[in-house]
Amino acid sequence: MVWADAHADFNTPQSSASGFFPGMSLATVTGHCHRQLWASLGGRPPIPEELVVLAGVRSLSPEAEARRLAGSAIHVVPWKNGRPDGDLAAALDELASHADQVYLHIDNDAFDPQTAPGVVDEPVPGGLSLAQMQDLIRAVAARLPIAAATIATYTPANDHQAQALDADIRIIELLAEHAAQS
Repeated sequence: MVWADAHADFNTPQSSASGFFPGMSLATVTGHCHRQLWASLGGRPPIPEELVVLAGVRSLSPEAEARRLAGSAIHVVPWKNGRPDGDLAAALDELASHADQVYLHIDNDAFDPQTAPGVVDEPVPGGLSLAQMQDLIRAVAARLPIAAATIATYTPANDHQAQALDADIRIIELLAEHAAQS
């Protein structure tokens, strides 16, 4: 699984300051919380942490989430000042050595707010440009077939000039190109 997001979404009900369920989604799919809910969605086991690449993360809250993530086996490639602060290619290579396909989660807040301001959360500066997101998708697709993808948290009310919508359409077109080649 490749998870592109400004936030780790790795809180649990015990670590979350707000109880905001979407902030627990990666923790849920990796088996750290809401196990009964996860089991009800097809009965599959949680995704092992070592099969997750988290790219674009730059806002962890509260400190408990940062500690949880640091203690996990998730391959984290933070983003700082609009650039990866880690070896994304190596993380994707490691994932590809253990998987035969990938689920790609793209949260619109992974983008820099100048690229895609139409998000649910408070925008977090320093994220991916559209070109960087396209490069990420190409890098994933070069290593593994993309079995499924999600584009999350588009909020039209915050996308006054349709920048996020335009970026999402470009991403959908790129995903469709890769699907057609598979």
